[in-house]
Amino acid sequence: MLETVGLTFEMILVLCILAFTMLLSLSNVIRVDVVAVVVLVVLGITRLLPPEQLFSGFSSEAVISLIAVTIIGAGLEKSGIALRLARWILKMGRERPNQVSTVLMATSGLLSAFMRSLGAVSLLLPVVGRITARTGIPKSRLLMPTAFCSILGGTLTMVGTSPLILLNSLMKNAHEYVHFKMNTLIPFHFFSVFPIGIILLLVGMLFFIFFGRKLLPKEPIRIVHSGTTKSYFLKTYGKGGDIFELIVQKDSPLMKKTVKDFELKMDPSLSFLAVLQEREIHFPPLRKMIIEAHSVVAIMGVHETVRQFAKENGLKLLPRLNAFAEILHPVRAGLAEAVIPPSSRLIGQELRELHMRRNHQLHVLALYRDQTVYRGEELKDLILRSGDTLGIFSRWEALSDFNKNPDFVVLTTAYPREEIRPKKMWYALMFFFISIVLIVIGKFSVSVGLLLGAVGMIATGVLTIDEAYSAVSWKTVFLLAGLIPLGLVMQTTHTTDWLTQHAPMLREDLPNWVIQSGLAVLATGFSFVISAVGATIVLVPVALELALNMDADPRVYALIVAIAASNTFLLPMHQVNALIAGPGGYRTIDFLKVGFFMTILYWITMLLAVNWIF
Repeated sequence: MLETVGLTFEMILVLCILAFTMLLSLSNVIRVDVVAVVVLVVLGITRLLPPEQLFSGFSSEAVISLIAVTIIGAGLEKSGIALRLARWILKMGRERPNQVSTVLMATSGLLSAFMRSLGAVSLLLPVVGRITARTGIPKSRLLMPTAFCSILGGTLTMVGTSPLILLNSLMKNAHEYVHFKMNTLIPFHFFSVFPIGIILLLVGMLFFIFFGRKLLPKEPIRIVHSGTTKSYFLKTYGKGGDIFELIVQKDSPLMKKTVKDFELKMDPSLSFLAVLQEREIHFPPLRKMIIEAHSVVAIMGVHETVRQFAKENGLKLLPRLNAFAEILHPVRAGLAEAVIPPSSRLIGQELRELHMRRNHQLHVLALYRDQTVYRGEELKDLILRSGDTLGIFSRWEALSDFNKNPDFVVLTTAYPREEIRPKKMWYALMFFFISIVLIVIGKFSVSVGLLLGAVGMIATGVLTIDEAYSAVSWKTVFLLAGLIPLGLVMQTTHTTDWLTQHAPMLREDLPNWVIQSGLAVLATGFSFVISAVGATIVLVPVALELALNMDADPRVYALIVAIAASNTFLLPMHQVNALIAGPGGYRTIDFLKVGFFMTILYWITMLLAVNWIF
């Protein structure tokens, strides 16, 4: 039987610090990471923890896991994996904000069944960043639903969350600290909780689809610009407009012609950008390249002009971009300007001698000089002068390299300069899956598995060490490292034991549903201050003893505690919430608004599902 614990001065002090922490966090007077540091200082001054334990949060498994998982997420983004997954999600969601959010929620929930919610969100965090860059949908509209559904998805299997992983072990040893009759408890198998988890996940998704989105921060969808604006380019160079995809038909007079022939036939306002031929995209295409039947070409211009050109030359105009949707999207390519400075070594040379397409992967659309615009064939004989301005279309990666050339000055500044390393994709995938496998098989701790993946990505050049350091959210690190010792103090001073034994909803003379609700509320509350694992360890023995005394099913009571300990939506202190708080720009009040309703729904759904299924 569990021993009765009396209230002590240390417990009163801990409760006061806990209340002080909650008030500061909710008030938003100072940032939550600063609140965590204040808690550390207070614990040190009051000597509730010895010096060797006071800063133990910085070396805790939770903090090391968080650092490693953000580095892994950065590696997945840098290698281009996030870009591919973002493209699939956008295709499934048809680039509509609500549908994209729904696909993200379902994806994160299902991933979390096998790779923990922290790993699922770390994988999807850079994906959300890519989706935001491509569509303009704010991260604040996507990250919280994605993260919350990943937490819900952790209840689909017995390895989805730490409390469920611990549960069978705690029940197996329950005869030692509760009652000898407990040695007959049947353990839960891998998919025992799946029916409960799928109900929780569906309820959570429906909540966000019909109601929760209204509670998220009201941030408008921004328009994604293509570096230099289309309207400016049309006005200045007579080039620009939208990008269209056309298929070369068998009877087209342009079949077996070169790119140069194409360009000579086009209206001067049109620009030939790319070709898809034999499953290979040529961007920009060399002018000597021969166009075959069924090739797909990308042309930029005004719709009516492109439509007329397609009609006259046997080309099929497609309703939307497909083959070039990714490579020619504003987040990856666009219009820009470059000026020839007085110090350029190219002054006096012919423009065509520079072979801009072959040497720099840049498509020169026009040249502006002395209020005169030169386009098409007019460009080939031009000799460069100081002050000449080139209107170009290129991939941002190529433009970033071109910007380092001292013979040009790139005027456009509003383009993404991030370097993608697709050649490192297989290294990134390999170390990501190695980390997940090590965690799932349970032979290594979560932190060791994730740290191996992070170190592997750095060692193989997916990320540089400086990029790894900059990827870490140090605000989140200090938040967790400062609050973990508070949970430790609550355990070492037996404050959690005292709260449990004096909870009014755990009296044995109360109805079954009241006690189950009390266990759920306590498990959720404890998970915020002593972690989900700590809450499970503290409350499972209490739940088993209550069930034994009431002649109820101990497995049901223990399962309620383990699932309720994963109900961590209310505050940004849980690892998953802390991971999205910074990128999503969420405040504590945002978690409270959405998390309050989600928490209540979680309790009600979980209690009904557990009692119905078991």
